[in-house]
Amino acid sequence: MGLLPHSVFVVLAASAALVGQQGGEAGRPLQPLPKLLPEVVLSDAEAAIPVREFGLGEGGVNHRRAHLHFDEADGCVTPGGVHVACRSVGVKLTFPSGRELLLAPDGGLHLRSGEVAGPYAAGVEFLLADGAAVRVTLAQSRKARIRTVAVTYQDRLLQPWRLGKQAKSTARVRPWSGVRLACCGDGGDIYRPLAIGPLVVLDRVLIEKQRVDKTPRERLVVLTAPLRQSLVRMPRQHRETEASVRRAVAAVTQVADLSATIFPRGAALRRAEHDRLRWLLGGGFELQLDLDISTKPHLQLYSGTSPKPMVEWTLGVGTAAYLTNPRTDQIGKRWLGNGTRLISTAHELQVRDHLQERQHALRVLRRFKR
Repeated sequence: MGLLPHSVFVVLAASAALVGQQGGEAGRPLQPLPKLLPEVVLSDAEAAIPVREFGLGEGGVNHRRAHLHFDEADGCVTPGGVHVACRSVGVKLTFPSGRELLLAPDGGLHLRSGEVAGPYAAGVEFLLADGAAVRVTLAQSRKARIRTVAVTYQDRLLQPWRLGKQAKSTARVRPWSGVRLACCGDGGDIYRPLAIGPLVVLDRVLIEKQRVDKTPRERLVVLTAPLRQSLVRMPRQHRETEASVRRAVAAVTQVADLSATIFPRGAALRRAEHDRLRWLLGGGFELQLDLDISTKPHLQLYSGTSPKPMVEWTLGVGTAAYLTNPRTDQIGKRWLGNGTRLISTAHELQVRDHLQERQHALRVLRRFKR
């Protein structure tokens, strides 16, 4: 796909509204890391995970929030000041940071500096750092390819473009079944988020050339709330009186009590070992990702240099936590009893079969092993 003509940006430029400047938020525990690029960050988000929790910048939005509203001249403006301009030649997002992002009628995603990603033939949903989302649905016909543009925030949905022409209508927020992309950095660092249980895999799909070395190609975000809750619930399932079991359960209880220290909110983790996907946590604990043990990836919690994990979380359909079997009279039995089901989290980002997102996420995970 060739570069988009500069004139298309010019056509849309008249509707771009710069509504303030990007800035840092005081007291945030995780800031952009342009020099040291950690592979893993921790987030305590539960039902939904904000784009800022990815640790990849502030997203180019205003910190002072307004209301989602139609712009008097054209399109919509999100609560964080992102202007969404709609034309038959493309949909342009102009961020308060000054970054511009254009989705062309063929599904190509363009930066003004010339970088291109896609095409996303059926359209895409952009997740913004202010909590809004911009959904662009593309038609398959050659004429009027840009069929619908919808901007959502919480339970509101505005349509500045409908059935191939400008509009100012509202509708109910419905689930999105297409590709999702997160606008990070100044709004133009584009990542595809894919969640497998409490593990969010981020794959970079578009970046300005001069920023390639300042942002990670891939990143993992571990959602710690379901992990910590499983540690609290696990001891209730194990009532055996055998001494080794009681010691193991007592250790899990202690870890649960210290979990805020072991899994500090917003922490950026560093590798513990070069030849394994193993990272340092708080309190002398370590977290390992095992991609080879079965068809499901496993997250494993180790106490220091212990040769066996204390707890394992299987990732995928029916994500669960398992206590490593401490009994010496049950050789070959990896876990003790049944698993502890994890609470559901990051619902909208969970991988979907019809888009082959699980396979995509696993390919990204294997890149960490390079």
